[in-house]
Order: sequence, then structure tokens, then C-alpha cells
Amino acid sequence: AAIQAYGAGAGLVVMQILNSAFTGEETDCGSQGGGRSAVYLEDSFVRMDTLSITENSYGAFLRSSSGYLTNSTVTTKCNAIDTNSHLVTNGQTQTFVISDNTITPTDGAGITAYDGAIVVAERNTISGAAEGSGLGIRSSMVEINNNVIGPIGGWNGIWVYGESDVSAENNTILNTAKEPVLIGEYHHKDQGWNVPSPTKARLYFANNIVSNNTGTCNSVAMYGGDFACPAFHVYMSSATFIGNTVTNNLGDGFRIKGGIVNAQGNDIQVGGFAANVSLYDDNYGNKYGSIAYFSENVYTNASQIYNVTESRVAVQSEFMPDPTGAALYPVSLSWGGAECPWDTTECIRAPLTAEWPPKFMPLSMEVNPNATTFTYSDVQNFDRSKIHIQNQNTAWGVQVEQGELVRYQVKADNSQVSDALVTIKDANGKPLYNMSTDSYGYTPWVTLPSNFHIDTNWNHVATDSGEDSCGDGSDNDGDTLIDGQDPDCQNGGREMPTYTVDAKKFGKGSATDDFTLTGMIDEVISLTNIAPSVSIDQNDGTSFARSIVISGSAHDGEAGPYFNDYDSWLKQFGDVKKVQIQPHGKVDWYEATDTSGANGEVNMTNWPYKSWSYEYDMGNHFEEDVTFRIRSFDGLDESTVITRVFKLNINAPTIVLESPLDGSLHDGQEVMFSGTASDDYSGVQGSDIRDIWFSVSGPNNYSANYPGNSGGGSVWSDSWNFSSLPSGDYTFTVWASDSNYCHESVDICSPDVVTITIDNDNRIPIIQISEPLPMESIRADEETIISGVARDNDGQVTRVEVSVFDLASGIELNSGPDPITSFQPNGAWMVYWDTSDLIHDQQYEVHVKAYDGVDYSLVQVVRVVIDNPTDADNIAPTFDPTGWSDTVTIFCDEKSSAFDKCGSGVEIDLLEFFNDSDGTGPAYSHMVFDIYDDPTNALDNNYASHIRITAEGKAIYNPMDSMYQTSSEISDWSLPGVMFEARDIHDSANYSYQVNFIVKGVAFSAQRVDSGSVTFDDSALFEGTGLPNSQVKARLLKGDIQLNTTTVDADGTWEMEISSSQLGDDGDYSIYFAQDGQFIGKDDNTKITLNSGEQLTDGLATWIWVLLAVVAIAVLLGVGAFFFLEFEEFEDDDVDAAMEQQKEEDPYAWAKERAAEQAAAAAGQLAAAPAPVPAAQPQHPGWIWDAQTNQWVADPNYTPPQQ
Repeated sequence: AAIQAYGAGAGLVVMQILNSAFTGEETDCGSQGGGRSAVYLEDSFVRMDTLSITENSYGAFLRSSSGYLTNSTVTTKCNAIDTNSHLVTNGQTQTFVISDNTITPTDGAGITAYDGAIVVAERNTISGAAEGSGLGIRSSMVEINNNVIGPIGGWNGIWVYGESDVSAENNTILNTAKEPVLIGEYHHKDQGWNVPSPTKARLYFANNIVSNNTGTCNSVAMYGGDFACPAFHVYMSSATFIGNTVTNNLGDGFRIKGGIVNAQGNDIQVGGFAANVSLYDDNYGNKYGSIAYFSENVYTNASQIYNVTESRVAVQSEFMPDPTGAALYPVSLSWGGAECPWDTTECIRAPLTAEWPPKFMPLSMEVNPNATTFTYSDVQNFDRSKIHIQNQNTAWGVQVEQGELVRYQVKADNSQVSDALVTIKDANGKPLYNMSTDSYGYTPWVTLPSNFHIDTNWNHVATDSGEDSCGDGSDNDGDTLIDGQDPDCQNGGREMPTYTVDAKKFGKGSATDDFTLTGMIDEVISLTNIAPSVSIDQNDGTSFARSIVISGSAHDGEAGPYFNDYDSWLKQFGDVKKVQIQPHGKVDWYEATDTSGANGEVNMTNWPYKSWSYEYDMGNHFEEDVTFRIRSFDGLDESTVITRVFKLNINAPTIVLESPLDGSLHDGQEVMFSGTASDDYSGVQGSDIRDIWFSVSGPNNYSANYPGNSGGGSVWSDSWNFSSLPSGDYTFTVWASDSNYCHESVDICSPDVVTITIDNDNRIPIIQISEPLPMESIRADEETIISGVARDNDGQVTRVEVSVFDLASGIELNSGPDPITSFQPNGAWMVYWDTSDLIHDQQYEVHVKAYDGVDYSLVQVVRVVIDNPTDADNIAPTFDPTGWSDTVTIFCDEKSSAFDKCGSGVEIDLLEFFNDSDGTGPAYSHMVFDIYDDPTNALDNNYASHIRITAEGKAIYNPMDSMYQTSSEISDWSLPGVMFEARDIHDSANYSYQVNFIVKGVAFSAQRVDSGSVTFDDSALFEGTGLPNSQVKARLLKGDIQLNTTTVDADGTWEMEISSSQLGDDGDYSIYFAQDGQFIGKDDNTKITLNSGEQLTDGLATWIWVLLAVVAIAVLLGVGAFFFLEFEEFEDDDVDAAMEQQKEEDPYAWAKERAAEQAAAAAGQLAAAPAPVPAAQPQHPGWIWDAQTNQWVADPNYTPPQQ
């Protein structure tokens, strides 16, 4: 070659050959001829312009190369331009463009495109080719436009075979030695030919001119010898011929053998048959009938118009000329074999090229296996009498279908729908036509059979009586009755065919219509679209600071889950075009942002707007409840509008600290903080003051940051216990937080700051009441016991004072017990209280405080109810705390909006704890239960509205009964300090201990707690959270096979093992977890993969393991010795202090320790009396130690000091 290039111009720089002339030597063609190409390129991209290649064997050869060849003259002995395969750069396929050239090979082909070449040939003049074709195409993609091809002295104008896809428009083909157009090589069985067996191929041939086709073709194997070359020869391939003109053609117009042809609007001068349509028999039991559709074609000089053998042909909207020469009939239909299915080798099937149907082909890729089928409508100069039928050994071998023209216009929402798929099926569901609509929504006109005719009396025509739909051996109307069995065929009637039309387009909808064909149809079919859906993640009442930020999901059509990508595509059958938001107070709608990343594609796991978000700035608005409306749109319909009412939070709350005063001094144990707080919000959610926060700093680097125990509110108070802290100055920073601002930190809030002085030099005494218990029902008696324990950590308690208040009047009783001055060594004390004259069912408060000679303790208060019934013998109900829980937790699913999101709530059988020993009848009739409403506590005012008590004495609290309506925050559904009341028929009552109903939100979660591969002896362990009693299932993503299942425990947690036997063979497995319609690892961004099977690892040497074991034993011995020494250093004081601290932290510690202290007191009475120990130096003037009674008594000789 004059120029050889390998890998040239494959990057950014293009190789160029410009304005060059090449001459060489015209040696023989072929592999043995020794000829060379002037230009040889491999894996290159080249621009060749204005070249002259003359007197050479070959012109240019491009192997796996692309580029341009323009404005050149190529005159060679052999092939002028050869291409083989194409160039791929950065994953993009490249095209070789051949344009505006004069190509004149003496013997070879003008242009060849072989084995994956991608070529565009336009505006070229190709002639010569004494032993070749104008264009030879094998297994390639080629566009041929505006070329002049011919004269061609060797073979064809365009020769196509192999799996090729070719388009040819506006070309002129003239004076070819063989067929002007041949697609599919039919010589593969002829001797001397070395061509491959037929494969699928496709040609689109439109608006071309073909002239002077006068050659003689030959194939002994296919046609028995010589035959006049047809203008268009289609062999086991697909082809569309539209708008072509053929003149001076001595052969057939179309010769179709085992092919599929769509021919419309052609004008063809014919020397033989206008269309010769036949089957291809491979002689191995496979017969492939042709499928051909002819519409608006014009034929002249044809000896016969349609000659059809064992194939399917449809003709419509044509003029049928009379035959010339010896032929009597314009249409000849024949079946040459025995009857199918009695002889299955005679049955025909659709050609293999049906995988590549011709462009714009309306007919379905179906044939009648046992008949030559000819369907016609709107054909002028034609009726059934002009059809000659030739059957061979079967009455059913030929079927004539006289039809009507049918056309549909597809609309959606009264607008035309282009590119909609329309399928028409017969009464048995067999597809007849598959069509697409044009830009105006119209399908092509097609022919549907309205009557069916066969030659039952073997006279070669189907015009006789009874040769109609009542004698064709088929059920034409879908009523399962054939011919004479059908009542429609009686009394001179016949079966009227019924059809089904299906129309659909993705994003527009679908429609189905059944009809009986009685005449021409030109109708509109309207698609039905399923409206889209939209959801939002945020609930009503969600609070936003200044900007409303919302998110959610949307889908079209039916909701998932989907089994695969096609299932998702089919069920949604459209996509969401936009999600729109109408902000508060606005008329316009604004578009949300699609965050799915689907890029317009719909598959099993993702689609447009599967996730979306929207942000709207409302910083210039005032605080109130704001309403947002959300909808989705799929291009036709809108979804149901969702309305959400949010809490708009603009400004942080403010606070006023009223007490304590700055610089104030405090002793004792606690300081009470109180004040007011305000917030601008005044919507339906009530106060938005969430918490009162305290940040305190003091001596010895003391610091704390905490919210008040009483929560937020416009009026608030909270106590601070400093009993264990050193004296000094403490600075408090106090602020209020709301739903969005200043949680845990001051942030933008304006706090109040106060410094107080704590005097903790004398530690105040500690007092506890052991008996009676809070809200205990006490039987009226002259000696009701009040007992407890009093201690002083830095001295001793000198007296305990008891006061009794009538809660009804608020007045202190004069009949209360005297002060207690006698104590047990452990601080226990006891006094009698006369309750015999107190009012029945009245509440009284017992106030007890201890004095250590300097300070009083904090007052301990216990409230009791006096049981003083008119029936003195009545036994009041009793409460047994055994098994009573002070806290019950209810879990609610945070992600669910169902009414069972909290399960069944909690149920307490009160009859297990209350008993009325003198009641009669069933236990549940002994007492009436109620929720106790503490008049001093506003929190429990509405408890009775949310807790149900059944007739059987069961208390049930389920937040989803009513409590959920009060707040959108799950934590607000808790009910602390609930007490139950039991009252018998004599009005004697008793009360339960307090129980806290704590409601916690729980979200479905899953995580693996171990790692590594799953083996026979090492399963994968997963744990997570979920709604108690719900089923958690592990499944394989592929195949959706269940692996294991477990139940969420009562504490909202679950565990699950997945073994290698559950997974199956070794390999990687993607799994997901499901609970109540929620998924982890399936339709979210979480990916859970398990590897099943042993992993090969290199082991450590034996001496290393021995060394590690020795070191580990030494370390364990050292650690054991260290802890032994540390245990020896613990002292009782530390244990006591820890126990005391625990008691101080537990507000019900006194109730829990009651039994233990009584036992300790009893043990003290049995122990030996301690020796009298007089006080060496009395520290309390006016009091002396009595050794006999072992206690302090008043000093009779004491004289107070003079003032």
C-alpha cells in the first residue's frame, strides 16, 4: 500500500490524507492475485478528501477504522472501497462516511461493508463491477442515500446478506446484470457457491428509481434453474419497500421466499408476476411461509398480480389489473403439501427473520400453519371470482379472507397520542396487526377479515354457496361454536367475526375494546390513565424553623413491591413528571426537586420522583400553623392532593426568672427556681415552650447542663438539690427552648443569669415516712400508726414534728400527734394518731419534718384516705403490690401511620392486685375501678379520657385510641404517675401504687453484630429494633426467598441468625429484612451482603500461638492480683454513701425499703440493749441524757440565759 496506518487518529487528532493522487499496478484480484490497496488503515480514524486512485488493484481498505472519504475518484481493477468492522473510541462507535465520490471498479465491487462495518454512502456514482456488485454488504449496518448505482456488469446493484440492517433512500439503480436489490443469499445450496446459510436481515428501501432490469438469474436448488431476475428479491429476510419506481423490468416485481415484506405505494413495471410469494423448505421438516403486506401499489404489464404459495398475504387499497398473456386469474393461491396437522412436516411457521420485522409493518409476525391466507379489502377491479385456488390433498389449504378497512385514532385526555402501540387480535386472541400511531394519533389503514372462504367443493374458486364463515372450520366470533354448530349460521345467516383492539402507550394509559366487524371502521379509542400517587414524610404538627423543608415519594400507576424491572414498568406504566407544592397562602403551585437520580428510567428499585424534596423560606412570616398542599402529575392526571398543617417557628422563646434573686443565700437541701416563659406561637398545637434549661457552674469546677423536670410552660418551676455540694457561689444560666430553638444550648436565645450563694456547712437532717404509704386507705382507729426513719449525717435528730391537714378545708387538725423525741438506734420512730372521728373517704395530708437543733429537714408529705364506713364491720379493699411494675413501656412504630402502630397497647388486670375479701358474687363485681385524679396535680386531669377500664377490671391504655390526637410527638403520649382506685359497695376505697406509662417511638432497624463469612459452624448474627410482637423476616433479594424469621421482643429488640444451610451454595448473597411492610436493604440505599463458604487464610506458626498463650496467662494473673488489692481497699462508708445516693435518686426508695427497715427494727428489739452512754458535753441546752431510758429528756434545772 502507498499508505499504511495502524491506530492513527484514534484520539483527538484526526489523520488526514488530502489532495493526493495514487497510481499503482493492476494485478489480479483475490487472495492469490497479489493485488494491493493504495491506502490501508487499521484501528484508525481518517479524513480522506480529494483523492485520485487509478490503475491499481484495490482502492482503500479500512479494517476496524472509520472516518471520511469525500470528493474523490477511485478507479480500480478490483474492489474500490473495502470496509471491515468499525472503530470504537471511548466506548463510542464511529461511522465511515463515503460521499460525493466517483467509484469505478473494473471487476470488483464498488463498496463493500463486511463483518460489523458501520457505513454511510451518499451522493456517490458507482459503475463497472464486471464481476461484482455495486454495494456488497455482509453483517453490517449501512445507510445508502442519493447514489447512482449502475451500470453494473457483474451482479447486483445492492447485495445484502448476513445479519445486516440496511437503509436505502433516493437512489437510482440502473442496468444491473442481476437483481437490482437482493437481500438474503439464496445460492447457499447451489453447487460452486460458498455463501453462508440465511440469517435474519432487514432492508428499508424507499423513494428509489430502478430501471433496465433485464438480466437472467439462476438457482437450481431454489428455483430449478434460470429465471428472469426480479426487481426486488427477498430471501429469508425482512424488507420495506415504499414509494419506489421500477421501469423496464422483465422479471417479477417482488420475489419473496421465506421472507417478510411491507410494500406500500410502489409503481412497478413487471415482466412476470407482480409479487411471487412462496415458502422456504429446508427439507429437514421445517417450512417457513412468507408474510407480505401490499397497499396502494401500482403494477403494469404483469402476467399475474399475486402468486402465493403456502404464505400469508394481505392486499388493500389497490387497483387489480387484469393479467396478461395466458393467465386467467390475477391471483393464484396454492397449498402444495398434505394437510396440516395430520402431517406435521407440512405445517408452515413464521420466518426466522420475524425477530427483525420490516419497518412500519402493520401485520403481526404470525402465519396460519395449515393454510395459504389471502386477505383483501378496498381492491378495485377485483372479487373472489378472480382468485384461482389450488389445493393439494386438503380442503383447508387455502383461505380467502374478504375484509374491511379499519383505522383507529388513539387519544388520551382528548389529545392525539403518537407512537402508541395498537394490537388487533381475532376472536381466539391471535394477534393480526401490531401498529404504531403517527403524529396525529392514527394507525395505518389495515384490513380485517369480515368473511372467510375456502374451496370446499374443489372447483378452484371460493364463490359457491356455503363457502363462507359458516364453512371455514373456524370459530370466528369467539363463542366456541364452529360453523354449523353456531346458531348464527342457521336460517341463511353466518358467523360475524369479532376482534379485540388493545391500545397503549407508556405514560398515556391503555384501553381495550371488543367489536364485531360489520363494515369499515374509522374510530377513536381513548386511553385510560391511572392517576399518580404522592406521599410526604412529615406529619401534621411538625415544627419548622423559618424554612419549611419537606420530602416524600411519588409513583405512577400501581404501587409496589415489584418483582422485576418489567413488572415495575408494566404496573406503573408511566412516570411522574412533577411533584408540586402549594405553600401557605399561595395560589400558585411550585415544583419539588426530584432526588431519585432515576434519570427518567423506571425499574424495580427506582423511578422518577421516588424521592423528592422541597424547601420554602418563610422567615418573613409570623408564627402560626401553616398549610401546605402536595400533589403529583404524570403528564395527564393529577394525584389526590395531600394537605399538611405545620408549625412555623420564627423566633426563639423568651424567659423571665422570678426566683431565686441574684445574690440570695440558701441553705437546707433545695432551691426552688420559678418564673415565666413566652413564645410567639399560638396555634392548635398549644404552647411551644418545650423545656426550661439550666446551665450551672460552681466551686471545684462543678458544672451541669439539664432541663427542668417539670418540662416547659408559660409558668414554670423547678427545684435544685444541693445537699451534696460544697458551699460557695453558683451561677445559673436559665433559658427556654421550643420545638426548634435552643435545645441543650443557649444558641440564639436570651437567657437570664443569676448567682446564688449556697451555705451547706450544716447538713440538714433526713426524714422518711415508712407508714402509711402514699394514698393508702386507712381504717379509722384510735391508734393509727405513723412511722419512719430520721437521721442526721453530721449530728443527731432531736425531734420529729407531725402535722395533719384536712385537704377539704386546707386547715391543720388540732388532733394531730405530739412531736417525737424518742428514736431507735437506726433512727426509726413511731407515733399513734387518732383517726376514729375523721370523715369517711376524706383525704388528709401528713407532713413530717425532722430537727437537728439547727435546721429542719425538708418536709416529707404523705397523703392518705380515711376509711370510716357506716358499716363498721366492712373490710375495705386491699392492694397487693406483688408483681406491680412502676414503669410500663409501650413501643410505637415511628414509620407507620396505621392504627395498630402501638400494637395493642398495655393491659393491667386490676383484679390481680386488688381484693375485697368480704365481697359477694364474681370477683369483678366486688369493686368499682377508676383512675385516681390527684387534685394537686394537673397532669393527670385527663388520664381517665385515655385509659379504658373494662367491666372485668382490666385497665387498657393504647395511645392510638385517643392520645395520638393530642400531639404528633410520640414521647408526649406518656402518662406518668397513674394511680388506680378500687371502691367497694360500702364506699370503702383503696389505691394502687403509681405506674408510669412510658411511650417510646421505635423504628425498624437491622445491623449485623459480627463479621466474616457464613460457614457451617459460624452463622451471621443480626440484631435490631422494631415493633414488639411483629414478625421480622430475612429474604433473598434474588427470588424473594425467605431465609429466617423472628419475633420482636417486648423491649423492642430482636435477634436473628442466618446459617450457611439457609443460604445454600457458597457465594455472595444480597438479603433484605422486612417488618410490617417496611424494608431494609431492598428499596432504600442500604445493601446487605453475606458471603457463604470458608475463606482461605494462612495460619500462624505453632510457636507463635504458644508464646501468645503464655503472655495472655501472665496478663490475666496480673489483672487478677490488681483487682484483689483494689477489692481490699473498699470501705463500708463508700458502700453506705453509694446506697444513700441511690436512695436519694429514687423518689420511691422509701416504699421499696419499707419491709427491710421493719425487719431491721424488729432485729434491733431482740438484740442486747446497748450500755448507757451519757453525753460528755451536752450540745443542746435544756436537754440532758437519761441513762435509764437511754434517751434525751428535758433538764428540770435548766434556766434560759438572760437576754
